[in-house]
Amino acid sequence: KRRGNPADYDTFLSNPINVKLVVDVSASMYRFGYDGRLERLLEATLMIMECFKGDKRFNLHITGHNGSSPTIDLVHPSMELDEATQLRVLESMVAHTQYTYAGDHTIEAIEVAVEESAPDTLVIAISDANLNRYDITLKDLKPLQSAKVHAHLIFIASLGDEAAALAKAVPNERAQCCMNTSDLPLIIKKIVTSALK
Repeated sequence: KRRGNPADYDTFLSNPINVKLVVDVSASMYRFGYDGRLERLLEATLMIMECFKGDKRFNLHITGHNGSSPTIDLVHPSMELDEATQLRVLESMVAHTQYTYAGDHTIEAIEVAVEESAPDTLVIAISDANLNRYDITLKDLKPLQSAKVHAHLIFIASLGDEAAALAKAVPNERAQCCMNTSDLPLIIKKIVTSALK
C-alpha cells in the first residue's frame, strides 16, 4: 500500500491554502428573507466555518458586503472558530442586513477580494442576485476569470431565472446557483477540489 510522504504533508502545512468567503449581508437579504435566502446564507457560512475550523491546511477569511460597504470583516484566520464565535459571526451578519443602507456592492466586493488576495487564494462569493435592479451583467463578472486566484460566485436567490441565465453564461463554471441548502456541501466540495488541481 502506497503511503504519503510526511515531508509532503509538512510542506502543505507550511503553505496553507487561503480561503476567502465573501457574503452578501445587504438589506435585500433581510427584506426578502421570506424566501429563505438569509437562512441559506447563514447555513452556508456556518457550514464553511465548521468545515475549516482547526484545519491547519487552510486560512479562512470571511468578509461581508452591503449597501454601506464592499468590505466588512467578519472572520480572519487567527480567530478560534468555537461555537460562541460562530454564533457572534452569524448574529453580526443578521444585524448588518437589518441596519444597512439600500444598495449593492457585489461587484466591488468581488473585485476587492480578488485584488487584495494572495496568489492562488480560493475566493467564494455568495450573492442574492438582484441583477437587473443593479444592472449587473456578464461583463461585470470578469474578475471571476482572474488567473491570480480561484474565484467563484454562488447565487442563493433569484428574481425569476435571471441568476440561472447569468450563471450559465459565465465561462469556466465560475458561477453557480444554489436554491437548496442541502446542495451547498457538494457545490463547495466541487469548488475546493477544482482549486486544488
